[in-house]
Amino acid sequence: MSDYLNIFRENGRRIARIRAELVTFAQTHPQLETIEVEACTLIKAAGGEPAFKRVPGYHWATCISLNAQIVHHPPVGRLKPGDLVTIDTGMYFQGTTSDCATAFVFGPPTVAQTRFLQIGQKALRKAISQAQPDNQIRDLSESIQKTVEKAGYTVCRTLTGHGLGATLHEDPQIPCFISTDPQLRLKLKVGMVLAIEVMYMMGDWPLVQADDGWTLSTADGSPSAVFEDDVIVTANGPEVITA
Repeated sequence: MSDYLNIFRENGRRIARIRAELVTFAQTHPQLETIEVEACTLIKAAGGEPAFKRVPGYHWATCISLNAQIVHHPPVGRLKPGDLVTIDTGMYFQGTTSDCATAFVFGPPTVAQTRFLQIGQKALRKAISQAQPDNQIRDLSESIQKTVEKAGYTVCRTLTGHGLGATLHEDPQIPCFISTDPQLRLKLKVGMVLAIEVMYMMGDWPLVQADDGWTLSTADGSPSAVFEDDVIVTANGPEVITA
């Protein structure tokens, strides 16, 4: 198990670096297809393969979602100043899968955008702090929901964070809100690898799917964003491997 987790750690370290490089690259390369090519190049150089391309029917290494698009937007189009951007990517590496996302503004952000992004980052930090042995999934979900809603925003209710393994989406699911779902009572165990994901929007939570069959956007057109890190549950608490 320790060897397997060490591979996860290395995967996380490499994809975190790639994520950071893509954000920097995007600020001077607004064409989404160009960012996608750079992602493929970086992932190959890191010794892995794009995890997202292993999802049946999805042909890209990244999802690059803009403004009202919250997730799963194929990297097609062009950034314009003021766009709220989420870059989501992951890597398959020696039998492990990573999945991480971050949001930023293309060009100078407004005060409202800055606050919105700061809340998402805060919600992710608080959720990660709850990834303790014997805590329940609901502890993470409640932390996300309280942080986001206290700031006047809304959490996504139709998508979840998830476990990681040899494939991209494994149990347990980690919603951004609490409910009566019995799986929220699942206790976290040492050795679990989790993709903890804060998905939220300025407006209401219902989503609509685009004709491309992938892109999900807010039905009311309100801006949205995603912050996601991969975490190992250890005896000493959460270890963020995509920091």
